[in-house]
Amino acid sequence: MDMNWLIPVIAALMVYACIYYYLKSRKVLPHVIDFMGPCIMIKTEKVGFFDKLARPKKLLYAYASAGVLLTVICGVVVTVLFVVSGILSLTVPTEPIPPQDLLLIPGLNSYVPSTFAVWFALVFAMVIHEAGHGIISRVENMRVKSTGLLTLIIPIGAFVESYGEDVEKARLGSKLRMFAAGITNNIVIGVLCLLLLAVFLGMAVPGDHPYVYGVYSGYPAEEAGVPPGLIVTDIDGIAVYSLDDITTAMSNTKPGQVVTLSGEYKGEAQSYDITLASVPDDLQSTITSADSEAGYLGISFMEPKSLTSAVDMLTHPNSFAEAAGSFMTFLVLPLSSMMGADVLSFIVADIPDSAILAAPFFGYWGVVHLLFWCAWLNLLLGIFNALPLGGLDGGQMLRETLRHFCRKVGWNENRALKICGMVTYVLVLIIILQIIMPYMW
Repeated sequence: MDMNWLIPVIAALMVYACIYYYLKSRKVLPHVIDFMGPCIMIKTEKVGFFDKLARPKKLLYAYASAGVLLTVICGVVVTVLFVVSGILSLTVPTEPIPPQDLLLIPGLNSYVPSTFAVWFALVFAMVIHEAGHGIISRVENMRVKSTGLLTLIIPIGAFVESYGEDVEKARLGSKLRMFAAGITNNIVIGVLCLLLLAVFLGMAVPGDHPYVYGVYSGYPAEEAGVPPGLIVTDIDGIAVYSLDDITTAMSNTKPGQVVTLSGEYKGEAQSYDITLASVPDDLQSTITSADSEAGYLGISFMEPKSLTSAVDMLTHPNSFAEAAGSFMTFLVLPLSSMMGADVLSFIVADIPDSAILAAPFFGYWGVVHLLFWCAWLNLLLGIFNALPLGGLDGGQMLRETLRHFCRKVGWNENRALKICGMVTYVLVLIIILQIIMPYMW
């Protein structure tokens, strides 16, 4: 197991511990910096802006009420998925998850790059979440004491601190709307960013020539030094504009023959002389007998229009089933290299060659990446917080609902706390099972 990530993490923890000790022992900026366990809170008590944002009370009340229903639906669906996933982890062997990939830390997590788009989206999602709590608190006449960011080496959350007595005295409906507001904000903003992403992706212009998508190890193209991403313009003087043209150009070749593959790579003209091999045995069944006698390059080609077609299918589903499939594809896009779908990696972080996909304006790919990560992180944060897990918004909604029910029927409120504790323990056990079971097979 690769543990190279561990040394920089330990070094960062040591530096953070020194900063934490200095700030706490010297009481630096006590009105701005506070502490919660090992976390540093950067806060402000100037929270009057929540009053201004809460002025359209009727509209926000309706928005928050709809958000409660949305949160309950998300909580039920995600809980069921967690339970099913936990059961499957006991019966279906899977690959172990590297320790660093359990943390959503850009640059440390293998699938979340450390880019401006990711860091901005991460902080943005946390701020949007807590802003929902703060605004609806004021709509429901609960006072806000302070707000800020919570850091543990990196920002791990935002917070809105309400006056406990106000929350305790509030009606159940007011509490539920306040707790659900953060989740609602995340999901609404995530969906809006997703819709904007679909619009922007439709602006990319595909190139006129196919390109090298992959080069197979141990075959002629690799030996000749052909790089993935090469734009192919001709083969042995035969112009190439499609995959059919490549098939035509290769149909009259023989193993051992030398062909010249010409094209462009990163804006520079390239030419490669390749000595063809025989078609591999495992590919014989997929081609005609005539083609099986032709020479083999060892290249996987793709047309730029295939990328725009894939994006069009992703962003314009024709049915609910296709829409659900598109949403699941979107959720796993950061894992595209692991899922075998890295053909769409340009949506996540890559910038394709302009000869493959041309940007319609300067900074286009930066906007695409920013919209993707804002959508992905907002939806992830919102959906995860809907879990009825202690400490999360979904857990607090379950606790307050059960407390209210216990008071109604004359039961001790400790019953509600015990039930919430049991739910939390079960969900935590399921999460732990999914982490450790791959190591047990």
